[in-house]
This record gives sequence, C-alpha cells and structure tokens, in this order.
Amino acid sequence: MINIDYSNHEIKVSVGNISQVFETPLTLKIISQVDEKEVWSSEMSDNWWATFPNNEINDVKIFDKKGNFIFGKQWNVIDDGSYLYKALYLYCNKKLTQGRKPKGIAIGTHDGKFGEWVPCVLHNKTDAILIEASEPQFEKLKKNYTHHKNTNLINSLITTDGKDVEFFEGGEGYTNSIVERVIRSWEKEEIKSSLKESQAINQLFTQKIDWLHTDVEGYDAQLIMAIEEKNLPPFIIFEHENLLDSEKSKFEIYLKGLGYSLDYQNVSCIAIK
Repeated sequence: MINIDYSNHEIKVSVGNISQVFETPLTLKIISQVDEKEVWSSEMSDNWWATFPNNEINDVKIFDKKGNFIFGKQWNVIDDGSYLYKALYLYCNKKLTQGRKPKGIAIGTHDGKFGEWVPCVLHNKTDAILIEASEPQFEKLKKNYTHHKNTNLINSLITTDGKDVEFFEGGEGYTNSIVERVIRSWEKEEIKSSLKESQAINQLFTQKIDWLHTDVEGYDAQLIMAIEEKNLPPFIIFEHENLLDSEKSKFEIYLKGLGYSLDYQNVSCIAIK
C-alpha cells in the first residue's frame, strides 16, 4: 500500500488505495539525517507517486491528514549507500573491531550534509577533523556537528604550501575553490574572489591518520601529492570529476607508484594500500 524505493540514487514513494485506511491527503516529508530538518515535502493521495532526486543520507517520513506519523524509512549506509560510502564505513568498522578507533581528515566538507565520511562521524565510528574554507558553509557545519564530540572543526583554506591564494566563492559559498576554471564551469550565481590566507596541508598531520577525504573542486590531485609520504594514510577518497585528464593521469601514476590501488566511481575515486 505504501512503497519506498531508495534505488537509482533517488527516493521514490508510491501509494495504493491509501484512503481505505487513512484520511487523505497524506504528507510525505524528506528529512535530512544530519540536522533532522525537512528538505522537501509533497501531498499524496490514492495511487499517487512522488520522487526526490537525492537519496543521500535522507530519511522518509509519511504523516496522515492530522499530522500523525504513519510510515517511514531511514537511509542506511549498508543498504542504501554507494560503494564508496560502504567502503569507508566498513573500513572504520574494521579498525574498531581491531580495538582502535580510526582517525580521519575531511577537507572540503561544505555544511556536512553529504559525503562518504558523514555516516562514520554520525555513528561515532571514527574521530575526524572536518575542514571547510567557506565561512558561510562553515557556520552551517558548526550547527550540524558542534555537538559531536568525535569531531574537530576547522575553518581554513588548505593548500599545498600555506601561502596566501586567490579564493573563489559563488552563492552562499556552496561552490568554492582556488581553481577558477572549475567554479566558472559550475556556478551560475555571482562569483566573488579574495586573497585568502591558507594552511599547508602537512601541518594537519600531527598524529597518525587512517583515512583522508577531499572534495576541493579540481585541487585534489595537487593537494594530495603535496602530502609527505610518511603522512599519507592507507585509505583515501578524492574527487576526480574536476581534474584535467593530464592531472588525473599524473596523479594515478603517482599513487600507483606508492602502492595504492585505485577504483574510480561516478565523481570520486578510492585509493587503498
């Protein structure tokens, strides 16, 4: 009578003759698992269906006409997550079963509502340093993660050498990068730039790190190749979508030369050794 489908990277909800049981219209709500706020909603009556284009860490809740909760589904990383989501989650689980809580760094977290590191942090499977350069996005990140004691939140632009660099931001900072060609190709709103202080990436590695996650809009290869070999963790997820072919080829040769095996997915790649 009510079906919730999380396949095909979307959420599809369909109902049959639901008025035989509940007074209609029902209200379908998509809820972010991170901040538990409503992302989208729709009314539903007999034999209706509705789709939401992103199933990533979003839950479904359905209410009757009087606002009573009647049915729902929670996004689950193992059942509903992509290959990369599952890989990092299982990697952290393995470390925990070996008697040690893993530690990781996520660079380019945005507001923290998506990313393969998110369920690991939400479920306390890892300690994590969460880094976001955009001030508007970092303020949202703080609201979402300040109460998580397994996180250290840093508002900083991370670069290869720690020098001042031109920083580009569009909209409310959701799209930001030091690679201008990337932000110009993605952002439709006004793009602002400023000379911004940065922190050298090797300054982050004050202790052993088990995993690294980067989402820095075309700067991933340069950033990771600047990490001293002794600091490189055995598990890396980086975004390859915005890399030039020449950059990707050079980066692949570099990682394989260090003993990493690579598995490219839709927009990101996992490197493990």
